[in-house]
Amino acid sequence: MTECYSCRQNAIDPAHLPPREAIFDDGDWRIAHALSSALSGWVVVVSRRHITSLSQLTPREAAALGPLIKRLSSAVESVTGAVKCYVVFLAEAPGYEHMHIHVVPRRADMPLDRTGIDAMKYLALPQDEWVPPDEMDEVSARIRQAMQTG
Repeated sequence: MTECYSCRQNAIDPAHLPPREAIFDDGDWRIAHALSSALSGWVVVVSRRHITSLSQLTPREAAALGPLIKRLSSAVESVTGAVKCYVVFLAEAPGYEHMHIHVVPRRADMPLDRTGIDAMKYLALPQDEWVPPDEMDEVSARIRQAMQTG
């Protein structure tokens, strides 16, 4: 699936991915920092298999997903100071139909027009406002550490 970004990234040995692309990987799920977000700590839980719907999960994948999102949300809240995390699954953008679940830190100081579903506006900002790769790597390493110790 060369046209699928997630499949291309999943094909790379996790040891060769930057920290922002390899926060977690258990063979079924990979966690990465959202690349085109202007909000530090916005992460995605990516299925290792190319599927496009929750209904396509195997029983094992489904059983692991809830506890994984809980553990990840706790780590993101701890690292970013968020009051909670939003969890969103859409997978509609061309080239990004591969199942991935957004885990978005809801910070106390977020403007009201960027809360709830409007947090998705952080994905629509120009590239010069995106979180820089070095910051993604740093926060991703902290989230990975928090997941291991939490």
